[in-house]
Amino acid sequence: ILTLRGLGSYEVVPLKRIHIMGIAGAGAAAVAGIAKEFGWQVDGCDIAPNSPYTKNLDIDIKEGHNKSHIKNINMLIVSPAIEKTDPENSELQNAKKLNIPVLTWQEFQGQYLQKDKFVICVAGAYGKTTTTAMISQILTDAGFDPTCEIGAKVLNWQSNFKVGKSKYYVCEGDEYNNNFLNYHPDIAVILNVAWDHPDFFKTQQDVLNSYQKFIYNIRPDGILIIGSNPELASFTKSILNSKKGSDPMQLKIVKVDNLGKLNLSIIGDFRKENANAALTVAEVLGINTTIARRAVQNFKGTGRRLEYKGEKKGVKFYDDYAVQPYTVLKTADALKQKFAHQKVTLVFEPHTFSRINTFFDEFAKSLKDSKVDEILVTDVFAAREIGDKKKIAQKLAKSIGKKAKFTGSIDQTAGYVKNNLDGMEIVLS
Repeated sequence: ILTLRGLGSYEVVPLKRIHIMGIAGAGAAAVAGIAKEFGWQVDGCDIAPNSPYTKNLDIDIKEGHNKSHIKNINMLIVSPAIEKTDPENSELQNAKKLNIPVLTWQEFQGQYLQKDKFVICVAGAYGKTTTTAMISQILTDAGFDPTCEIGAKVLNWQSNFKVGKSKYYVCEGDEYNNNFLNYHPDIAVILNVAWDHPDFFKTQQDVLNSYQKFIYNIRPDGILIIGSNPELASFTKSILNSKKGSDPMQLKIVKVDNLGKLNLSIIGDFRKENANAALTVAEVLGINTTIARRAVQNFKGTGRRLEYKGEKKGVKFYDDYAVQPYTVLKTADALKQKFAHQKVTLVFEPHTFSRINTFFDEFAKSLKDSKVDEILVTDVFAAREIGDKKKIAQKLAKSIGKKAKFTGSIDQTAGYVKNNLDGMEIVLS
């Protein structure tokens, strides 16, 4: 508080002070932690403030939303979901009333945290979290001291972000809501352009249009690293042969290749695709091959990506976030391959009505074809959508066949598992 003679007292607002709504989410929490270390004054709020991502932030976090939070700040940072689902939110309205800029955390990261940085951004419908974390681990082990934002906890760090002092900044590029268009990478990695998020992308072409804009965002003379899918190569080549305005794209394209035998510590041969992509980035940056390979082989994984959670009465429990037909099949079969002679039970929680409805046949086929022994289908996790949580889940269980059973809500399913532990050996949920 300053007092000037004859002018009364007033409070000086710090030059770099932000409030983050929805701070308990993975991305928002990571951005909060990075911003704090970069010299911003940060506080936040969330309806459920005690998440795995906030416990080590050492930031003042209030429970719930209230317009009183919008006080003496330069910017309000929000989750894109809040702007879409709750546009009349009192904090949003108060910020607008006071002419305080409102940015999504992706916009804030791109415009402020990544300013003057060498940005490495990883995109793709699946595999981006593991790949981003592997790249981050390689750069860390090689002494590049990067700043990293990752969509899940990195088990080696027990955190989903890292703050370095160098120019290097590694982040995930989430295509949903065109969030990744907020970034202008020096190196962009596109693992795949599979169709997901049908609530936002109505067709595969919509997805491709978004990735085209992402490629246009790569900085001049940047590098585009692409997955091994031939269709991806054809897609990117057609974009680079076109013109953006009157200027042709001047990018170097590097294709991810099989870089030799890898003895990964994490489960699943399909993760070698992620490792090869990370090693390709290392190669482009001139990182010592031995250091890079050792980093990916010692990499312990990320949270909710076939993460081992513990054992109960001799039953081993694993957690995974797979929400697409392809990833559900790959992760489930990877676990069954590891425990080939044991019974594997998959607890499948359908994620959003739009995704299950759009890809219903693909889900039914993937789950039916999976090598797991038993599948428990729960109510749909609705997220931002509205619908009958049981009806389509019951239909899916029936379509999978005799090894599937609809078990109701998450709590009811947990009770079912608890009461039937004697007949289980490995549980993946």
